[in-house]
Amino acid sequence: MDDTLIIKAGFNGPRLSGNGGYVSGLLAERYNKAFGGDGAVEITLRAPIPIETRMNLLREDAAITMRDGDTLICEARAGKVDHLDPPKPPSDWNAVLHQDAVGGCGEGSDFQWCLVCGRSRGVGDGLRVFGSHSGSGTSLSCYVPHANHADGDGRIRPEFLWGTLDCPGAWAAQDPDDIRPALTGRMTAKVLERPRVGERCAVVGWRIGAEGRKLYSGTALYTKSGRLCALGHCTWIVLKE
Repeated sequence: MDDTLIIKAGFNGPRLSGNGGYVSGLLAERYNKAFGGDGAVEITLRAPIPIETRMNLLREDAAITMRDGDTLICEARAGKVDHLDPPKPPSDWNAVLHQDAVGGCGEGSDFQWCLVCGRSRGVGDGLRVFGSHSGSGTSLSCYVPHANHADGDGRIRPEFLWGTLDCPGAWAAQDPDDIRPALTGRMTAKVLERPRVGERCAVVGWRIGAEGRKLYSGTALYTKSGRLCALGHCTWIVLKE
């Protein structure tokens, strides 16, 4: 395999590095193309993801790695999500829509401009997956798919669906009183059915556990009709103060 990848400006999580979910989705697609299949893929992020930098994608044994020169940025391997037991889809869509008005990361947040959850990103620019900590180890987020993120058939591209599974996991896993940023360390996900443009969706997140500065969460993307579209498991690294 001899390929390259550039994460363009605007596809960021933290202001100056790529969004973990989106980049993981891109690499997962390359992995499935290289090895054949459409199963769950595990992405391990080893270093901040450079923006506007040509990086090399290499097939190494059973993995695909992405490198910036000699620096390993991330790697993709076969993964599993069958062990996950997601909460049921939300029954109260007024609560989901309320998150669209009050959730996400706004002015003053480190993630104000995040592709996924930044409230400073306009409609059709960011994904605008808006949610918040519940305080009980779960999170609820609103997501309305936009045509700018769809393929020619009007279905949302997989890398953006990986993005929707990202930030809501941190909101579920992290203590609401802990203001330290948490970054994606490892993400395993599978896209089951891609929603269509304008199809109202909700992302539910739930805390799985913690080990020191590592937090573990699950996320599930549902349509308003209750159809499960994507499922993910994430390891978060809480940054030191």
